[in-house]
Amino acid sequence: MIENVTSSKQYLYHYTKACTALDYIVHNHTLQFGRYTGTNDPKESKVWEFNLGTNEERDLGQYKLSELSEWLSMALKGKTKLACFSMDSEGLSGNHMLDIFKRGFCKPRMWAQYANRHTGVCLVFDRQKLEELIDRTYSKDKLVLDGAITYKDRNIVPDLYNPDDQQSMINIDFLETMGSDSYIEAHLRTHYKRLFFEKMDDWKDESEWRCIVFSQTDENLYLNFEDSLVGIMFGENTEEKAVQDIMDATESWGLHYMGLKWKNCSPWYDYENLRYIRGIKNSPWGETIKRV
Repeated sequence: MIENVTSSKQYLYHYTKACTALDYIVHNHTLQFGRYTGTNDPKESKVWEFNLGTNEERDLGQYKLSELSEWLSMALKGKTKLACFSMDSEGLSGNHMLDIFKRGFCKPRMWAQYANRHTGVCLVFDRQKLEELIDRTYSKDKLVLDGAITYKDRNIVPDLYNPDDQQSMINIDFLETMGSDSYIEAHLRTHYKRLFFEKMDDWKDESEWRCIVFSQTDENLYLNFEDSLVGIMFGENTEEKAVQDIMDATESWGLHYMGLKWKNCSPWYDYENLRYIRGIKNSPWGETIKRV
């Protein structure tokens, strides 16, 4: 997961606290798909506000905008679950010395914000295996959407004449013709990219890839990730006991382990810590670690 990596689509990275990784993810061998409304982005956590529109000159005054707006917002995301990951940046050369700043596990802001100020872990998943597993687990009876986030700042005033800027508009004509359930699905399939896969430009350094599952239950979903977890990166300040406990608990999983250390302003791999060699013989990388 470190050397000779040239594809930015090979791995996905999930930052979390060390205790969460050990007590829940590792212990249960599951990854949680949490509530969409539980994210830290106001766009996603707040109730969406919609306008009403008609192409058939209907009297919009007879409709209660606030009630319809709250209804559609809840219908679209009230039971929606998601799991979030970071990606590698494009342009990996395969030279780990040059590529470290492009790697999805080497994002200081992510370590600070999601991995308890560099004391947590970054879980490394094989992207293809994880995508196939999610599809196999959920797509039979649920709508599953995944992909990279697009980052763009939008003006508060939408262009009502632009068909690509209608995600916050309830088309009363279609609603009356199709009925509530069919309209919800049609609105979702038409506008899912703007609603669920776009964030403000300020978030762009997260390089987020996400999977969204539209569920019929209020409960969180838990995915058995099987062999899609291929490595664990430990933070600059991850406690020694936490490192040892996690490695002990995953010893038979054939994972690749490594830690990040900062020297002045530069991150580097903790090659001097011999404990990370421990799982190499069972990992898919074999004896590949080089001394630098």
